[in-house]
Formats: sequence, C-alpha cells, structure tokens
Amino acid sequence: MHRSATTPSRGAPARPLLRAVLRIYLALSASMALVAPAGALSLDIETTPSGDLFPALELSQPRTADGGEAHAGNGLLRLRVGHSGQPRDARLTVSTPGLTTATVIDTHIDEDIVLRPRLKWDIGALRGMQGVRRQALQVVLSSPGMDPIIRTVEIRLHPLDEALYFVREGNNRIDLGWSFAAWVDPQDPVIDELLQLAGIDITGMMRMPSNRADRLARARAIWFGLERHGLRYADDSAGISQGPVVYSQRVRLLSSTWDERVANCLDGSVLIASALERLGVGSFLVLVPGHAFVGFYTDDARHEAEFLETTLLGFAGQARPAPSGSGARPARQRAIEGFEAARRAGRDRYRRIAPRLDGRHRPDYALIDISKARAYGIMPLAVGRGDRAGSAPVALSAPHRPQRPTSHIP
Repeated sequence: MHRSATTPSRGAPARPLLRAVLRIYLALSASMALVAPAGALSLDIETTPSGDLFPALELSQPRTADGGEAHAGNGLLRLRVGHSGQPRDARLTVSTPGLTTATVIDTHIDEDIVLRPRLKWDIGALRGMQGVRRQALQVVLSSPGMDPIIRTVEIRLHPLDEALYFVREGNNRIDLGWSFAAWVDPQDPVIDELLQLAGIDITGMMRMPSNRADRLARARAIWFGLERHGLRYADDSAGISQGPVVYSQRVRLLSSTWDERVANCLDGSVLIASALERLGVGSFLVLVPGHAFVGFYTDDARHEAEFLETTLLGFAGQARPAPSGSGARPARQRAIEGFEAARRAGRDRYRRIAPRLDGRHRPDYALIDISKARAYGIMPLAVGRGDRAGSAPVALSAPHRPQRPTSHIP
C-alpha cells in the first residue's frame, strides 16, 4: 500500500501542509491589518459628582491662551479613551443642550488617555434655568477605519445660581470653596448703579485706597447706596444640598438681587464684595454653617480687617428711599447707623467663629479671600456684562498671600 503524497510519514516534515497553513495565516493577517479590530478604542464618560454638571465652575475658569479644549476643563467631566493596537488619530465630539456649539477635540492616541474637556456653555440659555434639569450628554469618538463609538449618559445640569463647594464621593474629597469668588463680579452693570447711588465718582475713585479711614469710607458709602436702593435682608436659606456627597448653596446673580431688592446673607455679602473689589478694597467672604457675612482689609499688609453682618441690610425698616422732601441727611444718618451696627455684629460673629477657620472644619467653615481666589484663576462669571466685559476699570488690590485677619479686630 502506497502512502498518499499528502500524507506525511512519521517523522517526515509536512512542508506542503505547513506552506498551505502559512498562506492562509498571512492572508488573514493582511485582511486584519486593513480593518481595525472593534476593540482598538474604547470610551467611557465620568463625572464628579456622579451624573452632575455645574456650568458655573467652568465659566469661572479663564480660557487657555492656545484655545485647546482637551484639558482646559475643570476635571469634573472626564473622557477615558482606552487604546490597543496601532496609534490612531481620533476626534471626540461632546454635545448637550445649553452649549453654544459642540466641543470638538482632535487628538492622536497611542496609549490610554483621560481627557478633561471644556464645554462651551451658552450663558444666555443658562440664565433662564430655574432649577436642576435632566438631559442627555453625548460623546462621539471617531477614527479613520473604524465605526464611530457613541456614548450617551443622562446628567443633571445645575443652574448658574447654584455653587458647588465640596464633594465627598468614595475616596474623593474635593474642596471647591474658592469658587464662591466667581459670583463676585466688580464689572457687572449693577455695580455701576450701586456706586452712583452711593455718590461715588467711579473715575475719581479708581486710585488705590491709601489708609484705613479711606477704606472704611468706601465701605460706608457702599452701604449707603444699598440702603438708598431699598435693599433689605430676607431670611432665605441659601443651602441646597448639605451632603453627604454634594455640598452646594444658592448664590443669586447680582442682577436678581438688585432687581428684587431682597438679599439673604450670602447674596448681600457677594454684592458688597463686588463693589469693594471695584474700588480696590481687598475683601473676603466668611462662610459658617447656614450663614455668611463679608469682611474687608483695612491695611496694606492685610493683617487688620472689618466685618459686616449683612442681615442688618434695611436697618430700622428702611426698605425704601426716603420720601421726597424729607432731606438726604436723615436717610444718610440712618444708613450710617445701620453700617455701624453691621460692623459691631460682624466683629462679634467673627470673634466667635475665628477658631474654626483653620482648614480642619471644611466644608462648613471657610474664609474666601477674593484677591487670592483671583490669583488661583477664579474669574467672575460675567453673566450680566453682555459685550462690555473689561470696559470698566477695576482698582484691583494686589493678590497677597493673606493671613487670617486675627491679629487686630478694631
């Protein structure tokens, strides 16, 4: 019995069979090289807090000089792109309602990457939001030679008047307290109106305040302007979420506070701090559980400070300008009395809570120095400016490294 030519004998090399297998393998390899495997790229969307977006945090960040969007965001939205195989050029497109246009990122991927995109929020559209809105956020990842990867997640979009200041999620502890400075906007048109009512010549007051008396005079004039406008305190809790994961507070936009002539403790503090920054007086917000008040430095070294308890806005029931013909002096005198009462109350409250402003009691206690926040890159939201951003001069005090103002309380 003769053996078949294709049946190798024991121990003989199977050259024809090996060559056939090799040809099939090479053909398959070539075809696989032409079509990228489905798993060449992967995409995941992450947010902190999980499922939430706070546009105000992004609007308070300055844009990068080169306009790059891949890593210009605040990091609370992350796109994780997994990679295997050959290096690839890829495009990611992020879209959700409330943007002026989708965010597009072109990148080269040769390893696993994490992108922190900056979204292009439409301030006009966001101003109309009255509360948290559920909506879809979609990310499309495309690359030549592969089908697009589309991921859609539901998010909770938070309005501009909600300030996220602390997140405790899993092992993450994220302190965002400095973001309160974003609601302090010295160039909002409201501040022009306030300074006019205060009797302050805006152009003449752009010089830096030279001494304690000068700073006190500017703060007193601001208080008088608020009283003339009829702004009054209203006991409206600013707290929205107090943990255990998300800590946030409502901070009304300056235009809302001004138009409604009503301010809770935080609204009034932000408004006063905005005017003080406009006039070159270094100021800070003091946050305690369920309350806030404003302070300002009275010396160049920032070791001495005054404090204003904004719950005394509308002192002695002065909720409206003095009647016509009653004379300006009574109204001014009542405003001065209210200012001095607010100073005394602010000083007393600060003395009680100062030991807790040591950084170990956050998120319930914080001192937010506005100039220092600016040095950290926290910019005003600028929601009320329209196209006039930067048109009005601001007498900014230099961003020192401030110490807690405990060395001297007048």
